[in-house]
Amino acid sequence: MKENFSRLRGFQDIFGEDLGYFELIEKTFRKYAKLYGFQEIKLPILERTELFVRGIGTSTDIVRKEMFTFEDRGGRSVTLRPEGTASVVRAFLENNLINLPQYSKIFYSGPMFRAERPQAGRLRQFHQLGVEWFGGDEPLIDFEVISMLNEILLELGLHDSTKIHINSVGCEICSPNYKEKLKTFFDENKEKFCDDCKDRREKNILRIFDCKNETCRVTLEKAPKTSENLCDTCKHHFDTLINLMTKSNINFEINPKLVRGLDYYTRNVFEVVFEGIGAQNAIAGGGRYNHLVEEFGGPYTPAFGFAMGVERTIIALKQKEIKLPEENSIAICTISENEIPKALEIAKITRGKGIITHILSYYGKISKQLKIADKLNVKYTIIIGEDEVKNNTVQIKNMLSGEQKSMKVEEITTLEI
Repeated sequence: MKENFSRLRGFQDIFGEDLGYFELIEKTFRKYAKLYGFQEIKLPILERTELFVRGIGTSTDIVRKEMFTFEDRGGRSVTLRPEGTASVVRAFLENNLINLPQYSKIFYSGPMFRAERPQAGRLRQFHQLGVEWFGGDEPLIDFEVISMLNEILLELGLHDSTKIHINSVGCEICSPNYKEKLKTFFDENKEKFCDDCKDRREKNILRIFDCKNETCRVTLEKAPKTSENLCDTCKHHFDTLINLMTKSNINFEINPKLVRGLDYYTRNVFEVVFEGIGAQNAIAGGGRYNHLVEEFGGPYTPAFGFAMGVERTIIALKQKEIKLPEENSIAICTISENEIPKALEIAKITRGKGIITHILSYYGKISKQLKIADKLNVKYTIIIGEDEVKNNTVQIKNMLSGEQKSMKVEEITTLEI
């Protein structure tokens, strides 16, 4: 008995309409990444486990329970990348890109892997598009990156249904004092927190804001706010960014509970939230990480970046009923095999003009060919018979109206397809 194979849980095949949305998102992202001066890098999917443990942080849910980690044949612990930033920083240093000014701004795309419980908008293999800007600590950099993302959302048609949540988590000067205040608050309300939060309290107190437990979330409403415990430098940095976003009419709100799920963030962090796609409603997010390059052995190099989730953005596009751009396509049908050379000649002309062209002769009878052309949703079907070959003409059928007329071959490219 032959075994029927099926895909693993939490993994999916991407095709049809979903692939169309995928390509639309990626094309729009690439357009703006290049307009803003970012250079592309292709990253390996598999990295040493320590890269993510050290970069992301041992207290994060990603490192604690979500990574696909295993031993390779050499006995080394390796991990399928759960996010892109750590890999970009590794590549930035290993390839000495730090000395090439054009690579201070990098963008990447590709699959990521997390061993989570699959649900809508949360898969075990998912895709991200991201940017990283190295070498500057000015609020203007934060604004430029957020502004770029805002333009991507605008072009995709999601601008009026998304909001940017923003906060500051402070720096190495003010963050320790805030964490102590948060620990005091936690200890005063300890009985209201779940066991996971009690564990987070010991490893990284900021992670309690990631908790999905409703009782914990309600309790945290009264917790001290990071934005009220910033040092003067962090406060100026945050206020400057807020002023720039306000003047540019970017839709945002300050969310004092936003800390993001990774330990490397400093100062400004943000998420793009789309209402209407369930619990997993953050379609993009990022922030500033001024010490990760140092953590990986490089010099002090402040940085800012974000990642955009493709699958969640597809859900948002469908929710908004945003249509995919129509593709220009035609079909060529022949009465018999004798007309195939003419069909190939015409197809070379139309494809040379960037028109998607289907030759359907191999389907058999002309009636079958026309049925397939209809199912392909082409705008026009070109029909070639013996007389058409003799006269260097074709029959053009408008598949929407049903109208059919004769046309010279050289006139085909004048059609509005």
